[in-house]
Amino acid sequence: MRLKELRGLPVIDPTAARKIGTVSDYQVDPAAGRVAALDIAPTDSGPGERIVAERIRRVGRSAVILTIRGGSMPSSPVDLNERWLDTSTMVGLEVMGDDGTRIGHLEDATFDQDTLTVDAYLLGGGSILDSFSGRRNRIEPDKVHSCSRELMMVTSASTAAPVSAEASEPVTSAEPTETGEPAEAVEPAKPVKPARSGKSVDGATSEETKPLETPSVPLKDADKLPKPSFEPVPDGHPVSTSKP
Repeated sequence: MRLKELRGLPVIDPTAARKIGTVSDYQVDPAAGRVAALDIAPTDSGPGERIVAERIRRVGRSAVILTIRGGSMPSSPVDLNERWLDTSTMVGLEVMGDDGTRIGHLEDATFDQDTLTVDAYLLGGGSILDSFSGRRNRIEPDKVHSCSRELMMVTSASTAAPVSAEASEPVTSAEPTETGEPAEAVEPAKPVKPARSGKSVDGATSEETKPLETPSVPLKDADKLPKPSFEPVPDGHPVSTSKP
């Protein structure tokens, strides 16, 4: 469910079986990664009140249901909390990566209707392909490491992992040499390219490139074919084998 779908939902006290108001706004705690409270407008002309997440049993598609004891618990006044985000600060909040790259601006967020935990923060201004795939315009809550009402800092995907020292250092021999000094660094062997002359590395001739030798036997006179003879034929006259 999205946060923008919360506004206008009735809040129901199941013990008294009555509506105590409608949701006017939400309060998201980025540090905890969940909906911390809901601001409701009462059904009468009284002042608004804030219901914390501990009093909410479940957020349904048609109404917000409080816990059994939630209806009798006192509500807190609607005050500004610098650690929480409401609609005015959530929508359009700038998102910056820890590598200094601006990622975008928040548009909305999805949350679990039972636990009220945030599933993902949604970015605005994505392409149609990104909206259908749902990959590039989503920020997981565990990627957020700091947030205020002015800026959200997230772990950037472009930050490369540091190269380990074991992979960058050359391999050295643990055994000392005859002089007692440590052995020099051993570089990995380079692959040997095959020789172009048809010979292998050890000097032997390859069977694939070895020419095929055939014995030469002279022909007898009886086996030789007679030489062909040709008679000149004038141009334009048919050739005939019979004599006049």
